[in-house]
Amino acid sequence: MMRDTDRLAAKMPVRNAKPSLSSRAYGAVKAIALAADTRSKLHDRVTFDDRRSGAPVLVCMLAGYKADLWSLVMPRFKAALPHADVCLVSPGTRNEELATLCRTEGWSYLSTATNDVSLAQNVCYRLHDKADMIVKLDEDMVLLPNTISDLLLEYKRIKAEGMVDPGFVAPMIPLNGFCYRHLLDMLGLLPEYEALFGKAKLATSGLAIHTNPAAARWIWERTAPLAVAAQLDKMDVRHLLCPIQFSIGVIAFERAFWKSMGYFDVHRHKLLAGMSTLGGDEACLCAATMVMSRPIVVTTAVVAGHFSFGPQYKEMLALIKADPEMFTH
Repeated sequence: MMRDTDRLAAKMPVRNAKPSLSSRAYGAVKAIALAADTRSKLHDRVTFDDRRSGAPVLVCMLAGYKADLWSLVMPRFKAALPHADVCLVSPGTRNEELATLCRTEGWSYLSTATNDVSLAQNVCYRLHDKADMIVKLDEDMVLLPNTISDLLLEYKRIKAEGMVDPGFVAPMIPLNGFCYRHLLDMLGLLPEYEALFGKAKLATSGLAIHTNPAAARWIWERTAPLAVAAQLDKMDVRHLLCPIQFSIGVIAFERAFWKSMGYFDVHRHKLLAGMSTLGGDEACLCAATMVMSRPIVVTTAVVAGHFSFGPQYKEMLALIKADPEMFTH
């Protein structure tokens, strides 16, 4: 006598254990497309002056377009380096002054044919496959001697505490659309700033902190990195969770996170159309921190200076010539 379950099984159609020809074809096309997409993110025509040592930390600076700042930035960058592989990366250009600097200092130098910061970083990180931790910074960041080493320590500390698994950790940067309000409040400068430049909203762009040269000058005059670091050292360390897109002037993150997010997106259609892709790495990385529940964390235990945003650059260059001491303390 057949049981009900046996009758039901007998009525069900028998499925072919092997996938159909169309399914196999679709799977093959999908695999090819995925491989092509991955390759397009990780490869470009490059010139690579290879001085890798296989260190567990990679320090990658995007450089090549702000030579006016190198006399200010590079000595402080050199003084801040821990034991690490160092690679200067020039997307879409090659600069012989940078090549010579890297040769002198024993750093690698990577120049790419395509002017795309996402692609250039992907290539750099692929080449430095022994580095578990990556510190990325821009050529307009002014470092203190302990900025990089302490940032790496803070990353490990935050992760070990276990409240969050960070996507990336950044230092306190006075000229930054997220950091500035918190910092000014901690230093008792917020009312003065808002009286001059309006509400100190938290945003990635469009405010006085991003567009007004007078605001940039005001920030530098009152929150020079060394002075701010001394003041923050007297306060309890705060770990601030950033709920907006963060300007990634200097950050520390794990290579594994970069891989798990599928690398930085490379928008080839924009490149072919001659459209700018500047900031694509930032948008991709910050979106991944949200989607993957890997928050952006800013630590007040570490400080770095950001020279200016684009609309402020020319007037800030004039200021550095008129008052260079402002940027040396």
